[in-house]
Amino acid sequence: MTSGNLHHAPINIQLQACLADPNGVSEYRFLVSEKEIKYITVEPGIIPPEDISFEPVLKSSLPIFPPGDWNEGHVVKDQSTGNAVFATTIRRDFLGVKNVWHDTQVDHLRLTWLSRMRQNIRLVTCPLFAEPVVYKFAEFPWQIPMLEAETTAYNWIHGQGVGPRFLGHVTEAGRVIGFLMENIRGRTADVRDLNECQRALKKLHALQLKHGDTNKHNFLIREGNEEAVLIDFDVMTKCHNEQELLEEFEGLQDQLEENTGRGGLVEWVAL
Repeated sequence: MTSGNLHHAPINIQLQACLADPNGVSEYRFLVSEKEIKYITVEPGIIPPEDISFEPVLKSSLPIFPPGDWNEGHVVKDQSTGNAVFATTIRRDFLGVKNVWHDTQVDHLRLTWLSRMRQNIRLVTCPLFAEPVVYKFAEFPWQIPMLEAETTAYNWIHGQGVGPRFLGHVTEAGRVIGFLMENIRGRTADVRDLNECQRALKKLHALQLKHGDTNKHNFLIREGNEEAVLIDFDVMTKCHNEQELLEEFEGLQDQLEENTGRGGLVEWVAL
């Protein structure tokens, strides 16, 4: 075990993502010294439940990050001292997205985060683009399959005017972990936008693709021309079954009338 002072976490670390569980192991993604990502898991009982996602207290509760070329660490409580310690630190070769089909690749360190739009979606600036763009990424390595599926889906619809423009892949330590896309200025759809949303869904179905999750938060109404734009393609599939496509199309009105908040716990807000 690597010991550390309970109240001396490294100063130059930035919390980028967390999956906090007061009753189980919590997962964290930290940017360290503005140059490397370290994935940390923390056993329960080390950080007070009310503080496990509160960055200032969280950082002061963690042990000092040990030196060395590692990117994954596990923090436990030392049974003799009660202090938080690193039980393990290892260097792991994490998987990345394999379907790298776009010509543009950008290292994540070149992005400046502006705001959070959804759990794993940020509005960012990038030197390659004059306007802010949207960054969707795998916060943790186990989320790569979801990003793989959506990256492939964007490959299928590229140039078809169905979703936001795909602008390039984003890398972390050489592996692809996400992508950049056009920032749609607009609002979430509702039932008054039924015709526009049907038009967008018809375009998708004409490609023999089934979206799979047509809740109203996955349709954005573009500011200015009121065009509907589909988003969130991580469960999209190729589909040659006309009945399945028809059922998705016919269920669209009910989806747009939905008012429980399903699919939109955090609104997509374009600046």
